Parts: sequence; structure tokens; C-alpha cells
Amino acid sequence: MSSSRDQKLAHVALLPSAGMGHLTPFLRLAALLTARNVQVTFITPHPTVSLTESHALSGFFASFPQVKQKQFHLLPLEENSADPFFYHMQLIKSSCHLLSPLLSALTPSLSGFITDMTLASTVIPITQAISLPNYVLFTSSAKMMTLFLSYPTLAGSKALDDLDETDVIKIRNVELMPKSLVPPPLLQKSNNFFKNSFIEDGRKVTESCGILLNTFVSFELESLRKINDGQVLERLPSVVAIGPLPPCNSEKSQLQLTWLDDQPAGSVLYVSFGSRTALARDQIRELGEGLIKSGSRFVWVVKDKKVDKEDSEELEEALGIKEDARKAVGFGGSSDKGLTELISMWKHF
Repeated sequence: MSSSRDQKLAHVALLPSAGMGHLTPFLRLAALLTARNVQVTFITPHPTVSLTESHALSGFFASFPQVKQKQFHLLPLEENSADPFFYHMQLIKSSCHLLSPLLSALTPSLSGFITDMTLASTVIPITQAISLPNYVLFTSSAKMMTLFLSYPTLAGSKALDDLDETDVIKIRNVELMPKSLVPPPLLQKSNNFFKNSFIEDGRKVTESCGILLNTFVSFELESLRKINDGQVLERLPSVVAIGPLPPCNSEKSQLQLTWLDDQPAGSVLYVSFGSRTALARDQIRELGEGLIKSGSRFVWVVKDKKVDKEDSEELEEALGIKEDARKAVGFGGSSDKGLTELISMWKHF
């Protein structure tokens, strides 16, 4: 009988896209796979779009030396974008043709390759050419995935034309989605990078070997059921909920949750305008003063720049807000079954 040492370990590579909202789930998944005795190679696009990404990567590899880092050097583009994250995403997509020799050279040979949803259209043809199973990590919710899968059809129809702010968008076999929840670039009639990518990636993701979602069944039962039953889109690969992905050790030292843990259940107001919404400092100051005067306990996620590379001072100091405005991140347990089945399959690849 062969010992456990003789058993083949799965070797999986991961490639995130631009922005902490995409990088963080990939780091957490890498940590989770490592804990399950999976050999992980983490491919890092270079350069990063922000200092926050660089610090997160440095902290992660210091905490997980067993994860192999492989830099993916991006080719420069002549045309620039006003949005640094979209530009960086475009850099990654336009450099993806360089992935084939990089992936083929990894040893031992890969059992699977997990890529970001925003890279599906450029990465899947490459992995198909080298017969490498490609899985997509969808970093948003199952509800957003219903839009992702449906948008190529919606964009080709008149369903999005002439909608008022109060109107809703009809997604096949899914409850109506308010227009206000749809990313603004997707509502523009003219072409733009995000809109075109959303269409291309939404079409190509159907050719992946499977889709992983950072959500959990009890939270989005109905959306997940309709996706996997083919009610949103037919001929879709398996969609597996593997979340919520817990923070890895390199994150936990940065979280300041003591105050939050001491508050009564249901007593804290969470305030956030999203990871891509940067507010002017006078707006933030006014909002902060209002929150303080309200007398409510609150957790406030503050962002005053799209990219942090030019920040030279602490936001709290610049605004005169210290202990009254705190930043925090919530986390919970992780789903086991779907991920365990994938790892078992990779070991036999």
C-alpha cells in the first residue's frame, strides 16, 4: 500500500485581476488550498496597480512561504485610460498571450488554473490550446453573476434602452434587478472597455471547466439554484459556492475588530460606498460629522482616492477624524464540500 507521501499532490496556479476586490479573494483561496495540501503557484501581474496590492502580496508571501510566486511581467500599452484599474485590467488581458510558456514551464505540471472572471475571454483560449483545465473565480455575488451571464444577450437587444432611474432590468427567470445596481458603464449606449469586456468574458466563461463563487448557499440559495439548473443560461459548467473565504493570517494582523466584537448584536451601522467610489474629503468630513452627531455606533469604510500610490498622509489625520471613524472587514466560515471535490479531482489529473 502506498503511503500518503507517495500520493500525487494537486498543483494549481492562480491569476488575479487588478484591484483589491479581485486580489483579496484570490489570496484567501490560495491560503485555503494550501491548508488542504494543494501545491499553489500564485501568478502576480507586475507592476501592480496600487501600493495596497503590493503590501498585500508581500504580507501574504511572508506568511505563506510554501506558495510559489511567479511574476507575470505586463507589456505596456500606448493608449491610456482615465481609470487606473480598467487600464491595468487591460494591461493584463493584452499580455495574456505570454502565459502559455509560463504555465507550461511550471513543475510539477499543473492540475488546474484558476483565473479571474474578468480574464476569461483572453485566458480560456490559451488554456484550451495547452489542454489545461481552467476554472474561473467569480469574485462578486451569485446575483451579480446572473447579470454577468445574461448581459451579452441583454446588450444585443433593446432591453437596456431608454430606462429611467426607477426602472428595473429583467434577467431570465430571475427577480427584477434595479437599474441602480448595474455598473454604470454597462448602461452606456456607446462602447467602452468595461462593457466590451463584460460581454466577451460573459460569453467565454461558459467554456471554462467550472466556476467558483465567493458566496454561500444559505445566503444566495435561489440565485445559485437557478444558475445551476440552467434557468439563467443553458450549457453552463458547474458553479460551486466556496465562500465566504476567510481572511488569511497576513490579513488578520491588520484587522481591528476588538471594538466591533464588544458591541451589542445588531447595534452597529455599516457605511460603505463601494471599493471603487472615491469621495472628496469635504464630503467625507461632512458625512463623518453627521454620523458622529447621530449618536449611532458605526463602522465606516473610507476611500478618498481610486489609487493609493499618491497618498502621503493618513486619512483620519487629514479629516480630523480619529477614533470616531473606524475601518473594519467582516468574515465568516467557508463552505467545504465543493472545494473538497475539486481538490480530489485535481489530484487525479
